[in-house]
Order: sequence, then C-alpha cells, then structure tokens
Amino acid sequence: MNDIPDFQEALALFRSFLADQRHPDKVIWVFREDVWKRSPTQVFIKYPPPQENASLIQKVFSEGRQRGLIDITAVAATYDKVVASVWFPKYPEEEVQDWDRGMKLSIIQPLPYPKLLPPWMWRLIQLLPQYQQYQKGAGFIGTRPWAAA
Repeated sequence: MNDIPDFQEALALFRSFLADQRHPDKVIWVFREDVWKRSPTQVFIKYPPPQENASLIQKVFSEGRQRGLIDITAVAATYDKVVASVWFPKYPEEEVQDWDRGMKLSIIQPLPYPKLLPPWMWRLIQLLPQYQQYQKGAGFIGTRPWAAA
C-alpha cells in the first residue's frame, strides 16, 4: 500500500507546512533548469517559469509516488510566493541514506530571496559556464522531464 497521498492532497499538506513555517503558501514550480543557486543566499530563478512546469511537476510526483519516494522542497521565497520543486531519486547514485520510503516536505535553509529573471535574460544565463557547472552538480532539484504525460 502506498502511503503517499495524491498530488492535490500532497500540495495541500505542503502549503500547510509552509504556512506553519511562516512562509507564503502560493507555490510556483521549477525544475533545475529554471534555477541557478550561486551561493546559499544568492539564487536566480527564471520567471515566469514555463507554463508546462505545473503539469510536468505532477508527472514527476506521480512517478515518485509509484516508487514510494517523493520530496517536495521549497528552494526560494519572495514576499508572496514560494518557489518549489518535486524530486525523487531516479538512479542508484541519487539514493539518500536512511530514506527508502515516503514523502518528505522540506525547506532549504536558509531559504533565499531569489532574483527573478525574465526568459530572455535566462537564455543568456544558460550560456555561462558557471550556470552549466551548477546544472551538472545540483542535486535534490529534479530536471525537467522531456515529455508531458
């Protein structure tokens, strides 16, 4: 039996978790490609993120739920919204010690206030070697699936 709730219930739990921690409960979804974390307190976010992110996040959640492992993480926050992602370990090298079942709700500490960059500027950011290096090593923020369900 899968003890992970469906996406809508999980989202409600995540919003409640955010509110309990005194963060906004409005969520925008991102994937690793939409984030560049330069330091613990300096984060750039592509904003607005691609429209398909909402449906793709649900696809990732469904895949993780089928495997019995899912992590919903707040990666940044503005005054009125939280930037979040859904992740699960897809490959053996991504497995997390002492986590083999269930759903985790988490908030990156410290939760940075992001610099929101428009898509045209994001295209330039993606050309930077530092951004490309971050993309190779950033764990726990899932990459965008290539096809929506």
